[in-house]
Amino acid sequence: MARTIEPKELGLAGALQIARVDRRIGADGKLTRTWLVTSLGPKQLSPAQWLDREQGRWGIEIRNHYPLDVTHREDESRVRHPNAASVLGLFRRLSNTFQKLWSQGRPRRQATARDWIEENQFNRWLGIRLFARPAVAQHRTSKSQSSP
Repeated sequence: MARTIEPKELGLAGALQIARVDRRIGADGKLTRTWLVTSLGPKQLSPAQWLDREQGRWGIEIRNHYPLDVTHREDESRVRHPNAASVLGLFRRLSNTFQKLWSQGRPRRQATARDWIEENQFNRWLGIRLFARPAVAQHRTSKSQSSP
């Protein structure tokens, strides 16, 4: 039996659309259901646009959060103090940025997170050099352009 549910009944006052996304992750993954809610009407956000946005959100998860989970096991972190968690998160993101810089120009099979960790685990200065090199190059270029 189906019936219309008012958003207020669900504690979602202002909701104009509710959607369900069913997905399987992996070949034999378990079916998961995600419910989406928006205050945009059907003319402002069509089902196709909504699906595109949801897929785009997963793109962010794969590009940003998944590497943190894999390289730094961020989901397993036991740090609970808010300031410590923020600082540790910043360092993890810096490390991933350095890994992306390091991997540029390398064959894909030689530019994995595992390769990054094995090659640079004890090399503290590599990250500083990767980070500072573009700024030094820019600084030299601006000086040479300003001199007659």
